[in-house]
Formats: sequence, structure tokens, C-alpha cells
Amino acid sequence: MDMRRPLVLIALATIGFFLFLTVLSPKAPSGDQGLLPEGPAPPIRIKTPSGDHIALADLKGKVVLVKFWATWCGQCAMSTPHVQALYEKRKNKGLEVIGVALENDDGQQIPDYVREMGVTYPVGMADPPEDVGGWMKPSTGIPTVFLVDRKGKVRWSQSGFAPGREHEMDDAVDRLLNE
Repeated sequence: MDMRRPLVLIALATIGFFLFLTVLSPKAPSGDQGLLPEGPAPPIRIKTPSGDHIALADLKGKVVLVKFWATWCGQCAMSTPHVQALYEKRKNKGLEVIGVALENDDGQQIPDYVREMGVTYPVGMADPPEDVGGWMKPSTGIPTVFLVDRKGKVRWSQSGFAPGREHEMDDAVDRLLNE
């Protein structure tokens, strides 16, 4: 048996493995997660289950946390109590929250979700739905949070939810509230 053949196979397997890691494997969080760069916030308006419309443009002069989420998203459910608590603690200082639901249907589950989770900030589906594309790419994971300053500029964003790192959002909110 030729001893070079197993070595060639091992070399090819190693090269294949490294190609997979560098080219084909999912990318670790880095600069481009489909998040907006800092700058002017695109328009977004939601229609709440009660039929009210709330637009980001109507909240100029406030710090606004825009959260993209869905009722079927586990990480979204994990992040909701923190966003709710942050809203309760900071709303008197000028923080507003808009929850933009990315549902696969007409949003029938939103009222039950809001009630079960104790959400008091406005939530609804984007109206028009096309506005979501101005905020994030279709491949961007949820939950995704953007912070918009009092002048209407996106200043901070985060995709996903990592328990234990909630302070990053809190710190960013406090920085903007103190400006």
C-alpha cells in the first residue's frame, strides 16, 4: 500500500475543513450583521392591534429604542422583560420604545403576547411593511434593537440577545438620555 495516499487524504480533509471554517461556516458577530450604520434613522411606523399608528417621526426629541421581534422568537421572549423594565425605569427621563413585530401572519398573537409578557410600550406590525427593509436586511436575526437619539439618528444597535450583556443596552440608553 502506498503510504502517500493516506497523507494526501488527510491533507485534503484538513484543507476542506479550513475552507469550511473560513468560507462556508456562519460568521461570528462582526461589523456587518445587517445592522444600520450610525446615521439618520429610516422611517418606521407601526399599527397596533387596537388600530393606532405610532411613527418614529412623531417621537423626535425623545430617545427611542426600536425593537424588531416576533411572537414565535425565543430570544425575543427572553429579551422582552429586560426591554420592559428598561422602559419603565427610563420613560420619565425621555425614553420611548416601539416594538415592531415581524409576524408570519396578520399578527393575531400579538395581543396575547403583550398581555402575557406585561408589555406596556407600543407594539404592532410595520405599516407599511416595506419600512422594515430600511432598517435591516432579511438575513438579520431577531431580536434586533436600535437606539435613535433625540435628533433622529441611529446611534447604537444590537442583533440577538445574550443573557448577562443587558448592561450594554442600558449603558447606551443612559448615554443618549444624558446628552
